[in-house]
Order: sequence, then C-alpha cells, then structure tokens
Amino acid sequence: MKWRYLFVSFGLILIIAVSVVFYLSSPFSSDSSLKAFVINQGESVVDISNRLGKNRFIKSPLIFIFWSALSGQKNKIKAGKFEIASSWDVKTIISKLTSGGSTDYWFKIIPGQRLEEFAKDDLVPATSGKEGYLFPDSYLIPEYYTSDEIVTLITKNFDQKIMALNISSQNLSEVVTLASLLEREAKTRLDKQKVATVIKNRLKIGMALQVDATVQYGRDTITKPTKYWLPLTKTDLQINSLFNTYQNRGLPPSPICNPGLDS
Repeated sequence: MKWRYLFVSFGLILIIAVSVVFYLSSPFSSDSSLKAFVINQGESVVDISNRLGKNRFIKSPLIFIFWSALSGQKNKIKAGKFEIASSWDVKTIISKLTSGGSTDYWFKIIPGQRLEEFAKDDLVPATSGKEGYLFPDSYLIPEYYTSDEIVTLITKNFDQKIMALNISSQNLSEVVTLASLLEREAKTRLDKQKVATVIKNRLKIGMALQVDATVQYGRDTITKPTKYWLPLTKTDLQINSLFNTYQNRGLPPSPICNPGLDS
C-alpha cells in the first residue's frame, strides 16, 4: 500500500512537472507580428534568455536555457539581428536563433587602432580625416548600408559619448589628440593618469613630448607597413614628420588612433 502511494505521488509530480514545462515552453501570446531581436557578440545564453523574457517573447528564461541545453543548441546561438514573434514556442525561437539572423554583420573597432587597421576597401575614403573620432565599439551594420552611412553611425556614437563628458567643441581636438596618446602609451587607468601628468607638464614648460607612439604613427603613415606600431629604431627618431614629438614641440597635429572612453 505504501509503495502504491509513493508510485501514485511520483506519477502526479511527474505529470505536473511535465505540464509546467510544456506550458512555459508554449508561445507567450498569440501576437504573430515579427519584431527585431538583436544578439550581441559574446552574449551568454543566460543574458539572451533574460532579454527574451523581458521583451515578452518567452514565458520563462529558465525553460529557454533548459531546452537549448537539452537540444545541444546552447552554444550554437548566433550573434546578429533576428525577426521573431511572441506567437512562437520556445523550440521555434531556439531554432531561429541558431540558424543565423539577417545578413547584417558586426563591425568592431578596438581602442588604440588607427584607421588603416579596421577601415578596409570601400570604407577607407569615408573615414578620411576622422582619425580619433570613430569610437571603439562593436557595431551591428545593416547589410545595405553604404560606407558613408557606416561612418555616420560610428561618429554618432562618438558624439553621444562626448556629449556625456561635457567637452566643449573648442577643446575637443586637443582632448581627443591627448587621449589618443594615452591610449597608445598606457594600458591601465592609473598609468594613463601618470602619462597625462607628464605630458601636461612638458606642454607647460614647452618641452618636446618625446612620445614614441606619435613617431610610430608618423613613420607608418609614410611607409604604409603591413603591421603597424612596431618598435622604433634610432633612424625612426629622425624622420621628418609633424608627428615626430622628439623633433617638434607641442601635441601632434591630430589624433594618432581612436581612443576608448577611459583615455
């Protein structure tokens, strides 16, 4: 009698558990309209599931993680832009997210890169004169965007970041140029503060800045190497360039890379 009771109890619990799983796996609503959902590069399945729940595409983030793991799709979810609907069940959404999104693509700028390191082919003309003003970040680019539209998207991000820092337009060029030097010369925020102090003191007394990264930039602008920022030689220190801060006093005429927000 006791075993029969336990068996029946276990059966009821199992039925309830399965019912809950299937309920939570069912569509969030009957709304069949497609809506955009963007998955960022490197985003975890936990973050993805939480955003799906927050945006009312699924009933339970935990169930999304459960089914994606059970089906072996947990690590196959792709970054990109997707069109999904609240009327889809969890398995359908997982299938969509693992089959690839639109033909939009990710474009990444790393802090400290100069234009030539990320601007290829058709993008080169559009980035001319914008060294330092293309904010390092990951950008989801619509596949139909022209080079000019890509650059506009990136510079808009830069403008938003600058607006938050309350930097006046009169000082912007000097600030960005100084930030670009810090980005190349130091890695940590503390080291950047130390380098900034040295540079400001040298500017104040009219001393040559003697920043290696500026000479590297000037040299590489002339030689167009396959690899940028290689260590300087004694000969490099003698190059005739406005970016040679061993020979010229003051800041270089323009930024030498695209600095991150810390710089």
